[in-house]
Amino acid sequence: MTESSPRVVVITGAASGIGYATAELFRDEGAIVFGLDISSTVPDGVTYVECNVADRASVDAAIAVCAQHGHIDVLANVAGIVQFGRFAEIEEDLWDRVHAIDLKGPFMMSQAALPYLEECNGNIVNVSSVAGNAPQPYSVAYAAAKGGLTMMTRSLALELTPKNIRVNAICPGTVATPLVDAVAATFPSDLEPRLMERIFGMLPGPPITPTELGSAIVYLASPSARMITGAVLAFDAGMS
Repeated sequence: MTESSPRVVVITGAASGIGYATAELFRDEGAIVFGLDISSTVPDGVTYVECNVADRASVDAAIAVCAQHGHIDVLANVAGIVQFGRFAEIEEDLWDRVHAIDLKGPFMMSQAALPYLEECNGNIVNVSSVAGNAPQPYSVAYAAAKGGLTMMTRSLALELTPKNIRVNAICPGTVATPLVDAVAATFPSDLEPRLMERIFGMLPGPPITPTELGSAIVYLASPSARMITGAVLAFDAGMS
């Protein structure tokens, strides 16, 4: 790798929402972008790699493809699912699925990519959530997973500092994505309005856009942020 070589960027969840927008932004900067997802609808100019982040064999196979240049400059762990509903109604399978994708996935991706991040003093940026920083009702499984991801970010940043690998996270509130809209549409009508306000009513103005969050990921992975590691950047209007 030389100073003029394009950066290699790996983005999970690149087929929609925040991951899609982030892939577009890195692509437009001239990076070599690998978009990992179970769906192939990644942006034009982004190399699609099929990957189930909850499966170790799938993760290892995907990273092997992405590492064809011998290094990975940026790993953006964006893939995730949301969970809303009463605690008493959370089934074990749902709990396990949320944690497998939202917490175990970034763990396995980061571990698999580590040797290639070491080659170029790379970056990891995780997409956590305001639910991982502040109490949020009707989302216990999701909040627990995202809280774990937030702390994993901080702990890993400390451990990887001697290797000159930076690890940061963004923690958005409500984001305007099809996934969030679809889940919100299934909410029971009899949930406590005061508690629902903590989920959807705390942010001023319209919901955060995927491009706004993608821009933050690009910044945190840039040379301009070279002194930033272990940061958890909240997009929540001070909620947390």
